[in-house]
Amino acid sequence: MNKKTIILFWVTFIWAIYHLVRDVLQMVKIENILTQIGSRTHLWCGTYCDYITLPFDFFIIIASGIILRRKKVGILGIGVVVAIFLFLLMWLLP
Repeated sequence: MNKKTIILFWVTFIWAIYHLVRDVLQMVKIENILTQIGSRTHLWCGTYCDYITLPFDFFIIIASGIILRRKKVGILGIGVVVAIFLFLLMWLLP
């Protein structure tokens, strides 16, 4: 892996950890600046919005960790890119 790819997966790994922590804080109704950054209300998922992204968070954290440890992208890297695309798609929907 080149340096840019390593940086990309580190950023993705850290972002997924932040997103997981933010979702957990929102589920337990703790309001602070962490829960407000990048958060918006979606009509399509209603009360399940916090729970829908949990599988994506866990997958991205685990897959990015494996990729960074192995220093090889492979099929897991493609899965992470697809998961990020789906995350963005969910975030952009009204």
